[in-house]
Amino acid sequence: MIQSKTAVVSEASTETEAYKSGWHDGRFGPGEVFAENQRLAGWTDFDRLAYYRGHREGRRIRTMLKESMKGA
Repeated sequence: MIQSKTAVVSEASTETEAYKSGWHDGRFGPGEVFAENQRLAGWTDFDRLAYYRGHREGRRIRTMLKESMKGA
């Protein structure tokens, strides 16, 4: 019971505006080199890290869906 509540709180805290923006860019944005991503420059410190984490997760979903479409 305590573990499930902790997981929910942890997930909610990572879903900042920067994380959501990164997720959206990773999932739907162009396949550009991440080091040249101009949207990343708009965030500072911890927001930049949240953006990166969101971008990585969005990209993972994009890749997973792309692979599942190949098998269909």
